[in-house]
Amino acid sequence: MWRLIYGLLGVSLTVTACGKPPEPPAPAIAAQTDSIVLGMGCFWGAEKRMSALPGVIDVESGYANGETATTYEAVLALERLLQRGQSRQRNHAEVVKVSFDPRKTTLEAVLALFWESHDPTQGNRQGNDIGSNYRSAIYTHDDAQLSLARQTRERYQAALTAAGRGKITTDIAPLKAYGTAEAYHQDYLRKNPNGYCGLGGTGVAYPRNAAYWQSLGRLLLTPEQQRIAFQQGTEAPFCGMHLEEKRPGWFVDPLSGARLFRSDAKFNSGTGWPSFYQPMPGAISEHPDRSHGMVRVEVRSASSGIHLGHVFDDGPPPTGKRYCINGNVLRFVPDAAKITAPPTP
Repeated sequence: MWRLIYGLLGVSLTVTACGKPPEPPAPAIAAQTDSIVLGMGCFWGAEKRMSALPGVIDVESGYANGETATTYEAVLALERLLQRGQSRQRNHAEVVKVSFDPRKTTLEAVLALFWESHDPTQGNRQGNDIGSNYRSAIYTHDDAQLSLARQTRERYQAALTAAGRGKITTDIAPLKAYGTAEAYHQDYLRKNPNGYCGLGGTGVAYPRNAAYWQSLGRLLLTPEQQRIAFQQGTEAPFCGMHLEEKRPGWFVDPLSGARLFRSDAKFNSGTGWPSFYQPMPGAISEHPDRSHGMVRVEVRSASSGIHLGHVFDDGPPPTGKRYCINGNVLRFVPDAAKITAPPTP
């Protein structure tokens, strides 16, 4: 019956096998790792923040692009001399070396989180930490990284300017010197959960565009998920993921990690797709859809713009709405788990 109905409506039924979650894409190339060195003030908080990005393999605290020994004592000693006007040497910045898998994330995603996670307009300080060793910095290992770092700076500066914020002071340059920080600095906040973090962003989102999300989607989503997300595809009824998911938790955007629907807003509509009577405030956007000879209202994720499904006026109280969503483009995070996706725009 469903095949007959959907055949008449002209909706494609080319989907993954019913009841089987989409398989992740097979790696096209051998595993590889890229890295970039970032200064965001105190490296304790920076290490924890960058480690939370999916696709990041390792984050190491260190010192970079100065003219003294790469030790904590040497950096502090030189900074005291600089503050008294007794030296003209360039000090190291406290940095983190972020190693990531280019098959699972992009350099732009790493840099987007970098820009959002601290205030890059403060010069030689970050919050209460004052000194050239706390400068905002991006230190690159090739021309492609240097070019992209500058491009992302221009994009973020435009967003900051629109929000009434100041000029970016981030030092962007090739990596000239680097040394690993002492062992007690590594994973500091994991070992000391109540320790000093020192990070405080501007509250201004990095302006991710459609090309950004599609690039990330090619890494993180299966071909079937990409078809739904970027080509307004539809999974077959009763064949998608999460239809029977009843645990307390959140249904989130698989790319941005933004919370879309709470599990207690989910109900059994009998249609074969996960259905919700209410999204999280500001989590989705609505758009007219006249495809397949029908007049409907499409819903997309407000953070990434991916297609989620449609909304209808035949849902239960208190809203009377039915958000009919493709389960294959949802990620479920139970309450006991932690969302480790990038901050949402």
